[in-house]
Amino acid sequence: MGAAAVAALAFAASPASAGDVYAEAVGSQGWGDFSYNSRTSAYSIILTVQDTKADGHHVRVRAQSQDPLGNISSYSWRYNYEGYGAKISWSTSLTDSDGIRAMRVQVCTYEGDTPLSCDTSGWDGNPYY
Repeated sequence: MGAAAVAALAFAASPASAGDVYAEAVGSQGWGDFSYNSRTSAYSIILTVQDTKADGHHVRVRAQSQDPLGNISSYSWRYNYEGYGAKISWSTSLTDSDGIRAMRVQVCTYEGDTPLSCDTSGWDGNPYY
């Protein structure tokens, strides 16, 4: 992750900008909602993943950020083991001294630690760039 750091549940007083992204893999779908308050801070990140197939597999979602040079950082997976139809959301924040030009989500359906199907959303651009 380099200079990037993720801090859970840190929020600013009011949103400067927000955007939604979506990804869908076989058996899973996920959303990301990102609010930025500077070139280096996404202060409100909401990640959501839903299990869309009754197949016994679990689903995951994670955030990725892109710095101004195009380098991509991937953050911790969030797991949903609740089964078919279950939708779970998490809130977090992110600062990166190298800058956050954009963010996106990856969503996957897993068997154990083996990804079976994955998709990556489009980028949500940071308006401070």
